[in-house]
Amino acid sequence: MTDISDDQVDELLRQAEQRLKNDAASAVTVPTTAVVGVKFDASKTVQSQPSSNSDSSEDLSVRAPPQPRTGQKAQAKATAGSQWFDLPKTELTPEFKRDWQLLRMRGVLDPKHQKKALRASAPEYSHVGEIVAGPTEFYSARLTRKERKGTILEEVMSSYDGDKFAAKYAGIQKQKASGKKAFYKKLVAQRRKRN
Repeated sequence: MTDISDDQVDELLRQAEQRLKNDAASAVTVPTTAVVGVKFDASKTVQSQPSSNSDSSEDLSVRAPPQPRTGQKAQAKATAGSQWFDLPKTELTPEFKRDWQLLRMRGVLDPKHQKKALRASAPEYSHVGEIVAGPTEFYSARLTRKERKGTILEEVMSSYDGDKFAAKYAGIQKQKASGKKAFYKKLVAQRRKRN
């Protein structure tokens, strides 16, 4: 396959754009077949405009895709509907993605308690909120301001016992290395220490 330089690519693109302009200007014709209910709108056709310098980058333009309609259908899709109390569409912020990933991995954080698995993708409609404690639970179930955390991740990390996981990981690595070269060298070194 031949390599094409950037200059050659630019020249090919300019030529293609010029061909498109020339073809569009000469080929704007209205079909003569009789189609019922179809109307031709001349304002939507491409008009050729004479330019002094056809090689300039000003003649090149980016075609914008049509914008979605903001009507009743778009508004209806923005919420889950009145049956679901107009739950808004999920805003996929980095904080939400991190919290969703943490919720999905909650079985790893607490292996003693089995939780129902969550789907990989975030729900289409959801809302993140904050639980406000009632005045009757002032002393029994309320967290102090110092104990409160900003996100789910901070809350989990405050109660995270890293030593337990480090010991578990070390045990797994020791079992995996058992019988291999490093294991044997360590065993020989321990024998030499005893003698």
